[in-house]
Amino acid sequence: MLRDLTLAAKAACSQEDQESLVPIIRILKDMGDKAKKRGILSLEEEQASVKDRFFRLGLQLIIDQTEPEIVRDILDSDIYYNESNGRELLKKIIIREGLLRIQAGDIARNILICTKIFLGKVDGATFDRLYR
Repeated sequence: MLRDLTLAAKAACSQEDQESLVPIIRILKDMGDKAKKRGILSLEEEQASVKDRFFRLGLQLIIDQTEPEIVRDILDSDIYYNESNGRELLKKIIIREGLLRIQAGDIARNILICTKIFLGKVDGATFDRLYR
């Protein structure tokens, strides 16, 4: 998990922006559940529906069974060196965390917990409402 205070400050965004990222967390959790049950290669079926360039890149890397350290390095490089701020940066951080957990074979519940934590401004009831 990225633990960089400067990066965290750059990823700061409004509650509304954070709420808009709840669907990404659901997608990551669902992908993790599918990968756990059917294997990472089953995520190839999901690729066509992924429009976000960063998400598609990370998904392709894990489907190609790229070593976890290399996936981490590539995604971290994109996060650090491409000019993203606010909601877009936070979105990349959440996607990175979710994909790395999927690749590691983590259970869907842990993927949900470890990605939801980045949405500190979203209270539990609002998250649950948006998650459904």
